[in-house]
Amino acid sequence: MPEGNTPTFTTNPDGTVTVKDSEGKEVRYAKESDLLAVKGSAEAADKKARGEIAAAQSNFEQTRTQLLQAEVKVTKLEEDLAKGTGSAAELAEAKRKLEVAEKAVTNLGTRALEYRRTLMVATYKIPVDAIKSKTMEELDLYEDALKAILGSKVGNFAIGGGGGGATLAGKTPMELARMAYNKPK
Repeated sequence: MPEGNTPTFTTNPDGTVTVKDSEGKEVRYAKESDLLAVKGSAEAADKKARGEIAAAQSNFEQTRTQLLQAEVKVTKLEEDLAKGTGSAAELAEAKRKLEVAEKAVTNLGTRALEYRRTLMVATYKIPVDAIKSKTMEELDLYEDALKAILGSKVGNFAIGGGGGGATLAGKTPMELARMAYNKPK
């Protein structure tokens, strides 16, 4: 290390250490436990969102099944009415149930789509505007493309890549600073 280029170390209130050399370059080091906490909270949020999506899709499928059953009943009642064996009251009730089921399917489909968009924004760090007008099928294709481009990398800290915490364990702040300062750029 050249003479007169002694780094200064500052311990910050948040537990990080800032190293500053005589040229004014700063490097900030965070505790590995803080990085792991961020990773854990992101994983918990992802798990919760995936659970909500699964529940919404399950509700959507149940409601869709009810819709299909109602459509079949309406068709049968219309045929019976045409033959003169069904009643107009039964047909009106079946049509009302069909309308209710159609509204429920539309509502659940919209909610599932919003959950999916929220999950993709959080997972892939993409802007909401990039996917706000996409359908579920388009989101599937978009996510497949993101996976192909990014591979399995979601982010260094999100997948445990971090800053090489294993090699830093047990080192004093002074040793860490020396390692950082001597590291080639």
